[in-house]
Amino acid sequence: MNCQEFWNNLPEADGMGLVEHEHVAQCPACAARLRSQVALKRGLRALAGQMSAAEAPPRVEARLRTAFRAYNGMAGVPSRRWRPVWTWAAAVAAMFAMAVLLVRERTPQAPQPVSHVVELADNGIENGFIPLPNAAQIDPSEEVNVVRVEVPRSAMIALGYDVKPEEASQSVEADVMLGTDGLARAVRFLD
Repeated sequence: MNCQEFWNNLPEADGMGLVEHEHVAQCPACAARLRSQVALKRGLRALAGQMSAAEAPPRVEARLRTAFRAYNGMAGVPSRRWRPVWTWAAAVAAMFAMAVLLVRERTPQAPQPVSHVVELADNGIENGFIPLPNAAQIDPSEEVNVVRVEVPRSAMIALGYDVKPEEASQSVEADVMLGTDGLARAVRFLD
């Protein structure tokens, strides 16, 4: 074993167990270096034991923290009392962004109307139209547009139709009744 291999494979120890190592016995340079490292390690441990109760005065610690923050670019960090304000501001901004996205998603695309007005009965919708859940009722005098679309057959399940699992992904034509606000109010399946 050469000197470099010995120092590269040196185990973590206080060095006392290595004094009997065969390389140390054959190499006086490595033996001297190992003795000086063992002595330095013992001296540092003794010094640490003597100074365990010693600490810097508060003014030195405060200056050290200030210098550390300035060095790391943290000198302008807001104090803790401002954190709730920034947290609330970020939360309000996030909620506003979500609201904008939701409104943008709910805005209906301009469908191609079939350009005819459907006659409505006094107490509900006629002509095979089924009112959509959670949709506002249409007044008998309200104008509506009917748009023909293709939807997956699985959309019929929400309205109480029985759909076979193997047919759920197939398309079905439907007429969708839109109110004056552009929102879907009722649907009629054509198949």
